[in-house]
Amino acid sequence: MSHRPAAPASTTTPAARTALTRRRVLTTSAAAAGALALPGSAAWAVPTSFEAETRTGRRRPGAVTDPSVVIRWNQAAMDAILGRYQAAGNRFGPATVNARALAIIHNAIYDAWACYDRCAVGTRFGGALRRPRSERTLDNKNEAISYAAHLALLDLYPEYKVAIDNMLRSLGHDPELTNPRRNSPAWIGRRTAQAVLDYRHADGANQLGTPAYSDTTGYQPRNSPQIAGAFDPATVTDPAHWTPLIVGGKTQRYLTPQFAVMRPFALSRPDQFTVAAPPAYPSVRMTAAVEELLDISANLTDEQKAIAEFWLNDDVTPPGAQQMWGRYVSARDGHGVDEDAQIFFGLNMAECDAAIGSWAVKAQYDFARPSTLIPFDQRGRQIRSWGGPGRGTATMDGVDWQAYVAVPPFPATVSGHSTFSGAAAEFLRRFTGSDSFGDSYRFKAGASTVEPGLTPRTDVVLHWPTFSEAAQQAGISRVYGGMHWSFDNEPGIEMGHRIGKVVHRQAMRYFGGTHR
Repeated sequence: MSHRPAAPASTTTPAARTALTRRRVLTTSAAAAGALALPGSAAWAVPTSFEAETRTGRRRPGAVTDPSVVIRWNQAAMDAILGRYQAAGNRFGPATVNARALAIIHNAIYDAWACYDRCAVGTRFGGALRRPRSERTLDNKNEAISYAAHLALLDLYPEYKVAIDNMLRSLGHDPELTNPRRNSPAWIGRRTAQAVLDYRHADGANQLGTPAYSDTTGYQPRNSPQIAGAFDPATVTDPAHWTPLIVGGKTQRYLTPQFAVMRPFALSRPDQFTVAAPPAYPSVRMTAAVEELLDISANLTDEQKAIAEFWLNDDVTPPGAQQMWGRYVSARDGHGVDEDAQIFFGLNMAECDAAIGSWAVKAQYDFARPSTLIPFDQRGRQIRSWGGPGRGTATMDGVDWQAYVAVPPFPATVSGHSTFSGAAAEFLRRFTGSDSFGDSYRFKAGASTVEPGLTPRTDVVLHWPTFSEAAQQAGISRVYGGMHWSFDNEPGIEMGHRIGKVVHRQAMRYFGGTHR
């Protein structure tokens, strides 16, 4: 059983540790082979070395090793993801689309790698393309992986062709190679990747739609859009259901409702797992849920604000934080290409199935977020709550209540972020054989993007001894930020753990060559 603490562990330590963190896990060097130079984005450079410190891993503190080609392509994928939504002027990337993209890229990488393993089988060809022992060299694995990742990225992010081609070229391969010799590493990589892409083009996500990923379900919100910061209760038809917001003159559209019926990897169906229905509105339970968020908002601590902002992931985009978990483990445990091909395949299949499973629940309940239900419920009442950036706690009419963080465009129940985090924690716990994690992050004084220069007043150190505690904190961050209810969070983490378990079981069948 996975260790699942009842509440988030204390996250502040007396002094910062010099440990790997979400942003420090990659140590940039001038050589930085493998970075995508994306115009208009703050693309991270892929390093040539890791700086590792670990109490639980197999390597000694301070050990240095080169990142595998899998890590380099993982970074390239994150650069492309960030570049696309930052170029569009969006603060957040679409979590569902990102999870699927990472799953496709790492599925292509894994299937190419499996052809050079003695027992692993791929998802599309099984063991039919397995290469003889004499060809199972590191160079051949790296080449096949690189051609597979290159083709997958071009399919998903064609606007970055120049950068993606340069990435392949920086690794010593030719992006113009269109007719490689049969059974060569380049042929294996392209053949396996194309099979993954062909399969995924028909998975129900509508990647090839116009526009890409547009809704195929015909969803229509029950409530008219509300202008953020100018809530009008008179226009609300059904307060218990999701209401789109108008932010900066743009009306929110439900993000990818079709993921609720998309084809999963390990789940028997998208709604294999679900959670209890949210409380009826009005009801005693719903009143308690509202009062809980009002109390949190009125008494937000610097640590809670730091947690809410750190897990927003607007610099790595959901499920980007979980990629950092995988990278940390890779550096901590001294992974090479074999381990990384497997761990990032399983991790991202878990994230994609978590997206599908949580979106199936969102479709089931279509439940309101606090950002609209609390103003409706508390209209005409004087409440104490966070008053806005730099204002601290203030007295206001309840209709003016606002979340501490920005609110994304889809229903509340269940929390996708909690489900992503639970799934990642469970897969990584099972893959590594331990819940031990060990990562940390120092949130610098004044580094808040909500209250810049003011919050936190002093540095706050977030520390996650276990994967389960990281998932717990990621989930509760959405409650601290006013984005989700508690009944969205804990059930989401639990559902994520269940998803991570079935994904791990399925992945191990592929790794061990027993999948049929």
